[in-house]
Amino acid sequence: MADRTNGQADLTVRAPAKVNLCLEVLGKRPDGFHEVRTVMQAVSLCDELEFRRRPDGHVGLWCSDPQLPLDERNLAMRAARLLQQRLGVREGVDIRLRKRVPVGGGLGGGSSDGAVTLLALRELWRLDLTPQQLADLAAELGSDIPFFLWGGAAQCEGRGERVSPLTCPRPMHYVLVMPSCPVSTAQVYEAAKNGLTTSSAASKNVITALREGDAALLGASLRNDLQDVALSVCGDLLGIWRRLQELKAMCGAEGLLLSGSGSSFLMVFRGATQANRAGRILSSGVQVPCAVVHSLPGWHDRFSLLTIGRRQL
Repeated sequence: MADRTNGQADLTVRAPAKVNLCLEVLGKRPDGFHEVRTVMQAVSLCDELEFRRRPDGHVGLWCSDPQLPLDERNLAMRAARLLQQRLGVREGVDIRLRKRVPVGGGLGGGSSDGAVTLLALRELWRLDLTPQQLADLAAELGSDIPFFLWGGAAQCEGRGERVSPLTCPRPMHYVLVMPSCPVSTAQVYEAAKNGLTTSSAASKNVITALREGDAALLGASLRNDLQDVALSVCGDLLGIWRRLQELKAMCGAEGLLLSGSGSSFLMVFRGATQANRAGRILSSGVQVPCAVVHSLPGWHDRFSLLTIGRRQL
């Protein structure tokens, strides 16, 4: 799709990234997926999507990152097509996607784009979808997408499709370290051993830390069963991990973890002041892009929290 810069978007929304604060891999399922238990939290690093309705049924996609596909390999395009096919929608849409969440960084950018597309087109196309129908469509699109229908913080189980929202009354503060060495999620899971987690209190401690706003407990409770596997698969990541460990005390970080299957790392801080200071130290000390972020509240049934602009239809 050509970059259509003329005219006003009908709807402009944010698609937030996520971090995995605890990721336990419980074993491989008969369907080929891995059974997981993970605690995820949405953060303030966001893609931006613009939607313009069109009457001819065509779905067009433009993306600021020329490396991303514009066909149904892109989850925003796939989400729009799925809604058309399942609900018999005759309208079309032009989607303009500005990427800020790094591709292959373990931050769920593509999944967030897909989920937000479902939510936005439900409004633009005035679709009568129950929350369960929307969740079923999201699960069909991908394992992380159901989480992004809720946002906030949640424990996700199964292959990620069973979402249990969590209470997190205070914002949590992080620095994301985002090296440009994308890691294949499929490759990391393939290299992982079945049943990596036998018994762990990590997820319970992470949930308690979020509920109490306790950054020290959160930093001490971080867990990722895929971290060692990802570091062994990607030698560049291992070097960055070692450098971050050296800088952790200087930065005043409460904890350090690889997010998901990588390649992004997260550091936990007590507040915005500490995170902002650490962001400056890390940017120069590691020489890779860093982002100072905070957690976001949930947006289930509050889609306006993601809305940047809306034209009266």
